[in-house]
Amino acid sequence: IVQEYGIKSHHFADEALAIGDYVQRKVRYLRDPDNLEYLQDPLMMVEKIQKGVAQGDCDDMALFVATLLLAIGHQPRFRAVRYEQPMGNYNHIYVVLTEHNPYEKPRRIVLDCIMKDKKIGFEIPHMSGEEYPV
Repeated sequence: IVQEYGIKSHHFADEALAIGDYVQRKVRYLRDPDNLEYLQDPLMMVEKIQKGVAQGDCDDMALFVATLLLAIGHQPRFRAVRYEQPMGNYNHIYVVLTEHNPYEKPRRIVLDCIMKDKKIGFEIPHMSGEEYPV
């Protein structure tokens, strides 16, 4: 992915953004059926992308993005958020990380791939949330 995007060596933040953009473009958002929770294996997601039939919900995309980032040395975190109430069940999950390119200040990067009409890096306003190391 980073080669396809032409990311230069040691441009770590750009690597993360490329991975987020790739998943955002290649995986169609499809929610789980009511009262069922599916979680797709990242290796199966690769096969589905190659066939052009990849789809999944926020947790599928977050797991896939985190796996890709871990594979190239990043330290992603899952961010679980609530939109409707400050406590209780989470409504959404995505990946965040703090990364930097050499000679730049570290920056927080949001990789929420379900927002197809927003550029990768956009974070939906929410009432509360927590971050969990992967």
